[in-house]
Amino acid sequence: MKKNILKVLIVFLFYANCYSQRITIKNVESRLITDQGIEFIGDLKDNSDNEYTYSNWSNQGVFFVDGKEYYLSNINFNITTNSFESRLNRNQLFSYKNSNLDSVSLNNNLYKKVSGYFYEVLLSKGNNSFLKKYDVAYQAGFRNRLDGTISKPTAFVTYKYLIKFEDAFTQIEFNKNSILSLVKDDFQNVLEEFIDNERLSYRRENDIVKILEFMFKNSSKMI
Repeated sequence: MKKNILKVLIVFLFYANCYSQRITIKNVESRLITDQGIEFIGDLKDNSDNEYTYSNWSNQGVFFVDGKEYYLSNINFNITTNSFESRLNRNQLFSYKNSNLDSVSLNNNLYKKVSGYFYEVLLSKGNNSFLKKYDVAYQAGFRNRLDGTISKPTAFVTYKYLIKFEDAFTQIEFNKNSILSLVKDDFQNVLEEFIDNERLSYRRENDIVKILEFMFKNSSKMI
């Protein structure tokens, strides 16, 4: 009887030790220690075919967390998963957990978290801002008429634009009606005159930034 109890105890301790090792390994793999001694939580993942903002990994990043700044290199923005990643080696990446980051500067472009997703800040004036969200869409593959096979879906990057005016968010399209709808009726003629005089387009991102900058200066005329 004592021998049986001893065997059960040994088996229990063996499996308990294996389990604790697995937990320990998992915890270690979910953390990245920088040369500053700063620890970030995230996930290790294999290199994949996701879409990224930059074609290479030689990018400088600044993480803003709880009012502090942390400088890192080898950073990229994964558009497919809306997350920031570091390349550890040819086949392995470290994906930072979004909930631990307030905002991130990548090559001097600021990304700010809104409702759990990161948007690039194209313009910020006081409590108003112009935000850009990157996303990925897929086009179905084409059927080969000769053998009937279907090619892989094609991925392409899409964009969603938001205006943050005071505490409200409004999605806009790059067209005249969408832009003019942001201001009061009595200011629309003034806005159109500004756009014409400056030879700005309703369809170019850089021009929309200039238009919104003019609008934010006259925020009392916005809806």
